[in-house]
Amino acid sequence: MSIFHRLARRHRFVTHTVQVQRCIAPELISLADRLFADDADGAAFRNALRPFFITERPRIAILKGEEIWFHLEGPIFDCGARSFPLGAQVFIDCRGWLLLDPVAAADLHSVLREAIDAAAYQWLIGNNLLDQIEPLRPRRNRLIDDEIALRQMAAAAGSIHPEGEPNNA
Repeated sequence: MSIFHRLARRHRFVTHTVQVQRCIAPELISLADRLFADDADGAAFRNALRPFFITERPRIAILKGEEIWFHLEGPIFDCGARSFPLGAQVFIDCRGWLLLDPVAAADLHSVLREAIDAAAYQWLIGNNLLDQIEPLRPRRNRLIDDEIALRQMAAAAGSIHPEGEPNNA
């Protein structure tokens, strides 16, 4: 049993007790610590997860364009040679929401994933980045990488000249 403190409105903490299976407790406690952190990372995690809890069915994927948001609803069910979600909800800007049945949801999800792959490959090739791909995900050194990213953003916005290394590197 773990006790988590959540930041409530007006900066009051609420004690909340949950019971979790012992085998997943380390991951959940780590996740909770990151979600409830009173900093920019905590806010980013909370904002990233919020859309997954806005409806009756669990969201298992959310794909967002500028005008269309696709919310795939789960869980996924294997039906012979194909797998299907329970459905999907599509938000179309200035128009509203559209509910999709399992077959239409699976079909549109497949089309969107193919479009993402095609657009990403086209961008990677156009920027000569395919030869920089590494077989394993490189770890980030937050102390150094975050400062470099902030300087790159400022440089792109025209605030400063880019620098390759932060002061504390």
